[in-house]
Amino acid sequence: MTLRLNTDLAAGVFGLLFAALLWFPRESMGRLSIIFPRAILVITVVISLALIVKAFTKPAARRVHVEGNPVRLAVMIVVLFVWWYAIGLLGFLLATAIVFFGLTWYLARVEGPVTMRRLAQWVPVVALLIGAFYLAFTQVLNVRLPSGIWS
Repeated sequence: MTLRLNTDLAAGVFGLLFAALLWFPRESMGRLSIIFPRAILVITVVISLALIVKAFTKPAARRVHVEGNPVRLAVMIVVLFVWWYAIGLLGFLLATAIVFFGLTWYLARVEGPVTMRRLAQWVPVVALLIGAFYLAFTQVLNVRLPSGIWS
């Protein structure tokens, strides 16, 4: 499907909506923990506003060719927001393991049926990926991740 779209306006509006969505839940964070996310949100808003201004002063209408299945794209977006919410309930490790395995299975089944053997092959890869993220946040960045039901 090919769309004619002012990509600067679309990206600017999406950036503002995304920043607004992430702005409100920030009250539960500590004073030092909020510094980096707040800086990223401010930068996102500034860039989004600049894109919106550019969209009206020097519009860049482009043809955008959308490949793939729009249903899969919508499912991915919904699942990522569900994951964001589930991290607070279940904790980072459990929510991430469930979502990563679910998304891997969902996207792999496009090629055909997914066998139990293939699922078992993904266990070390997904565990390594989740472990790397966990260690990067907790040890390197010193960010306390939600523990959810483990606390």
